[in-house]
Amino acid sequence: MLLLPEVIGSLAVVVMLASLFGLIRSRIPEARAQILLGISFGLVAMFQMNAPLNMVPGVIVDMRNVPVALAGAFLGWRAALLCLVMAASMRGYIGGIGMPSGIAAMSIACLAGMMWNRWTLRPQRRGIVTLFALSVMVSAHLVAAFIMPWEVCVAFLSTLALPMAALNMLSIPIAAIFLDHERVRALTERRMATGQKVDPVTGLASFDAFARDALALSQSDANVRVAGILAIRIVGRDRLARALGRAKLDQTLSAIRVRLESMDLSGLPVATTEDGRVVMGLNFHQVADLDRTEINVRRLLNDQKYLIDDDLALRIGVSVQTHRSPTLALLQTSLNNLAAAPKLRNRVRAGQPSGARQYGLANTRPMNCKRNNHLFETARVLWEMK
Repeated sequence: MLLLPEVIGSLAVVVMLASLFGLIRSRIPEARAQILLGISFGLVAMFQMNAPLNMVPGVIVDMRNVPVALAGAFLGWRAALLCLVMAASMRGYIGGIGMPSGIAAMSIACLAGMMWNRWTLRPQRRGIVTLFALSVMVSAHLVAAFIMPWEVCVAFLSTLALPMAALNMLSIPIAAIFLDHERVRALTERRMATGQKVDPVTGLASFDAFARDALALSQSDANVRVAGILAIRIVGRDRLARALGRAKLDQTLSAIRVRLESMDLSGLPVATTEDGRVVMGLNFHQVADLDRTEINVRRLLNDQKYLIDDDLALRIGVSVQTHRSPTLALLQTSLNNLAAAPKLRNRVRAGQPSGARQYGLANTRPMNCKRNNHLFETARVLWEMK
């Protein structure tokens, strides 16, 4: 465990940076905050290479991959790229036969962190199992040892690979706990700062607050990324309101909100539009498989009865409409469409042209269209969100 002092030193610095993580992101614009954090984590990685374990001439062993992986997992692509470039430049300056393997290992660690962040995005804190999964993914950097000369590769894998993997399992979850805590705290403060208005009876947020949060989160690719919007209309809502009364309808809407929150992964509040539709955000995974998402929502809202009174339980029908919005421009268009829909319907009822085409409603995904191959769909959404 010759690297243990370096691990302790690295953890101390990373924990200190984590304490500034939320403060920096709340006080500085997102792009500048990522640059500052990327430089900070890059300096930590460079610091790790100042006191390495020299295995053979030209091959150094240290814990530089920890801050690089954490930058990929928590800081966003700008900060991760800047951290990686700084660390790789330092390793290139040191040189030696292990230099190509070292740069490859840092690239793998950074990519593993970014992939982990992409597949575990959610507004709540991540569990300890998820954090250990990050350690396992980052430990894939050990395969870069095969780039070194065969004798050195065998010596490294037989003597140091297992201890380094164990140190990854020890250090990364500890640092990730602090970073994830600050990430969630920053998200909570941002949502409170928007001054969102919530209906005191149904618990549904106003659409204006929903739109503000959606635009804010879509620009923060290190936290929760909004990739789409799902709008739900209750079939026969007006008749239901007349039959049950406003109080009972609000009770039903509150139950719908609670059910939707159980599958909400976007970090946005469940909200309502002016024309009574219920809207929620969708993250990357839900947009990549829209058919499954729509089916899950219909089952969630349609299959189980709503208990209105002790002697009254009913099922309601809903229609589901999804707006794929992987970029900021498409998200703005989708929000404009949802905000403009009540006005469009009023114009149609008055016999005036709807002007639907100029609002870009063709961007809305038809309910009966056939889904392409899921892998192709996932790749396309990733390309649009890059």
